[in-house]
Amino acid sequence: MAEGTLEVSFERPAAFTFEAGQYLQLRLPKLLYRDRKGPSRVFSIASSPLDEGRLSVAYRDTGSGFKRTFRGLPAGSVVMIEGPHGFCTLPRNPSRPVVLVAGGIGITPFMSMLRLAVGSDGESPRVTLLYANRNAKGAAYLDELEEMERGNPRLTLRKQFGVVDDAFIRKSVKDLEGPRWYIAGPPGMVDATRSVLHVLGVDAGDVYFEEFLGY
Repeated sequence: MAEGTLEVSFERPAAFTFEAGQYLQLRLPKLLYRDRKGPSRVFSIASSPLDEGRLSVAYRDTGSGFKRTFRGLPAGSVVMIEGPHGFCTLPRNPSRPVVLVAGGIGITPFMSMLRLAVGSDGESPRVTLLYANRNAKGAAYLDELEEMERGNPRLTLRKQFGVVDDAFIRKSVKDLEGPRWYIAGPPGMVDATRSVLHVLGVDAGDVYFEEFLGY
C-alpha cells in the first residue's frame, strides 16, 4: 500500500460481523522465526463491513518474526481471529460532522469507515480526514483516499508531511467544537494531538482515540 506497508486480505468467515473502526486479534498457527511477542497481534480492520468476501488488515513491515512469518504464508493458509473488539466507531447520527486524525498506519481503521461511507447507499456524516506522514512514499492508501475525495463531496482530505500541530488543525477545520474527533496513530502522536485539541477548546468527551503500539 506504500513504502514498507502491506495490506493482507482473508476470506471473511460467514458469521463474522463488525463495525467500521473495530479491530481483531490475529494468531498464526506457527512462527517460522523467533518473536518475543509471540504468534498473535492486534490489527485494525481496513475493509468495509459491506465487503462480505474479504477481511483486510494492514501493517508496517518491521521485519519482526511474526511479520516475516505472516508475509510468507502461502495462499490457502488458515489463521485464527478473535473479535471484533473496540468502540472507536462512527456515531449513529450522521448529521454531526466527523474529523478523523490519522498518523501513519493509524489510517487503517479510518479506511474501514471511509470505505463504508463510500459504498453505502445511506446518508453518511460529513468527514474531514487529517492525514499525517513523514513523506508521501510512506502514506498508505493515499491514491485511494484522493480518489475517494474526488468522488465524494462529503469527504475532505488534508495531508500533512510532518507533525499534527495546532496550525494544521486550525487551517483544516474551521468549526473546532462542532465535530466529533477520532485520533489513531502512534502513542506520542495521539497524546500530542489530544493536548492540542484541549488547548483549542475541544471537549474531551468529543474525542475518541486509538493508540498503535508498533505491532
